[in-house]
Amino acid sequence: MGEQNDPITPANRLEKWLLRSLEKKTVVLPAFPTMASRLVDALESPDVEVETVEEIISQDGSITAQVIRASNSVYYGAACPAQDLHQAIMRIGFRETANVAMLAASRTLFEMEDRAELSCFPDLWPRLWQSSLVCAFGANLLSREIKLGNPSHVFLSATLRDVGSLLILKLLAAGLVHGRLRDKPSEEQLRDLFDHLHTRLGADYLRENRMPEYVIDVAERHHLLDLPFAHDTILIHLIRCADGLCERIGVTPFPEETDESACETEPGISPAAQESASLLGIDDARLEYFTLQFEGIREQVGGLMDAP
Repeated sequence: MGEQNDPITPANRLEKWLLRSLEKKTVVLPAFPTMASRLVDALESPDVEVETVEEIISQDGSITAQVIRASNSVYYGAACPAQDLHQAIMRIGFRETANVAMLAASRTLFEMEDRAELSCFPDLWPRLWQSSLVCAFGANLLSREIKLGNPSHVFLSATLRDVGSLLILKLLAAGLVHGRLRDKPSEEQLRDLFDHLHTRLGADYLRENRMPEYVIDVAERHHLLDLPFAHDTILIHLIRCADGLCERIGVTPFPEETDESACETEPGISPAAQESASLLGIDDARLEYFTLQFEGIREQVGGLMDAP
């Protein structure tokens, strides 16, 4: 008798289809936004100047408008509205401006031009965007408050930590619309695909687009358990903690349904996030404080990056 193979299930059949599609390049994955790449490169230079950031952003009128609107938003507590990009930079700082511009540029990754593909997963696209948005601003807040990590690195890495999930959705949607995939995956199958593939696919995509190594490292390792606490893992621990707080307030691709008949209790955070919080010196009382901060961020940035 030959070797006994693992049983073929709908889940692993779908996973194999995805990997074959990637290998055969049946779907062209989105290019990383040029402006975002230029801003990343600029911010990596210790000698970057305000004028450089302003020049890069000003080349795209739509992104410029979004940055100005963001600087005037309640999130930044604007008292007197900025009238142009220079005023916006002076108000929130050029690195924070670059972060907002990178986030605005990266939104193109979360959008679908083909309405048929968009309709395949109409709820998941905005949930992934909301998760990216809240985690980016929330992780940035964590970094500043506990004074660990580079806030700009934290912001970019949090924005792109789950880009692999986005790529999975794009592959599935294109397969369904063009007849290469017969049946729409169930939510359980999608969860399994995200769990099994999104870190690998995300890291490969970021590597191909020449993102900084710290961004790739976060995408690849932010779900690992028993991650040691060291200088090169602080960034990952910050984002894992932020990820857990996002889930705690229901900002996740698959929010848990609440049972209204159950006793109202404060939801916990995942073991990985709890481990990271502990290693970062964030106790339960501090977690409660940050939970409230993240809820505020969810409300404040809700319409921050809507298209003009």
